[in-house]
Amino acid sequence: MVDFSTVMRRLDLLLDLMGPVVGVLLLVMGVQTYREGGSVGWPVAGGAVLLVNLYVAGRRFARHRKSASAPTSSTPTPE
Repeated sequence: MVDFSTVMRRLDLLLDLMGPVVGVLLLVMGVQTYREGGSVGWPVAGGAVLLVNLYVAGRRFARHRKSASAPTSSTPTPE
């Protein structure tokens, strides 16, 4: 039987990692376009997309880390 929650968590992780990869590709293509005589807006837009994707991925990884380190049992600890 397939555990859909595990599949969805792994898919979510994959999507989190793909954002910065796409941002880097856009930045590289923007720099190449600029070197070939294109507008300076292309590398600026590629850099902006990369920074936004890194910010979003960082926030999501921090949220995943925080939820993973939360205690799972609700029993009080003895003093």
